[in-house]
Amino acid sequence: MHRRLFGLGLIVVALGACETTPSISSDTAPGTNFANYRTYEWVEIAPGAGMNPVALERMRQGIERAMVAKGYTAAKPGDLTLIMTVGGKERVDVHSWGRFGQNVDTYRYTEGKLALDAFDTRTARPVWHGEATQNIDPGRTDAAQIDAAVAGVMAQLPPRG
Repeated sequence: MHRRLFGLGLIVVALGACETTPSISSDTAPGTNFANYRTYEWVEIAPGAGMNPVALERMRQGIERAMVAKGYTAAKPGDLTLIMTVGGKERVDVHSWGRFGQNVDTYRYTEGKLALDAFDTRTARPVWHGEATQNIDPGRTDAAQIDAAVAGVMAQLPPRG
């Protein structure tokens, strides 16, 4: 009985830790010199089916503030073209534990993802990709989660050289 409670406790702690901070990753195209870029523009951003448009606007504004802080200016046409993609995916984790895996726990959750891609407007070549992945509650907008995801992704974007 104690092992079962201990196992459940570990799973709850591990899953709880996933909720607090987004997982951030990024990739820069080899040879990209961000000193060549001064301005940026957006490809049209439209909320997907069921997406909260206020949350989408919060993301866009956070990205724009970070772009300005890194030395970029909004313009049409921009040197960089930005595309933001936001989505969620239902996931199920199954954990077996105990002697011979006789005990099984399942956990259902929604994994949210914010991805930002930057393209060289002149050549249409991708120069940077950043993303944040985090467990979310699709029925509730969490401003702190959104802000953390945006900040994490934008911290990875190189500043203007």
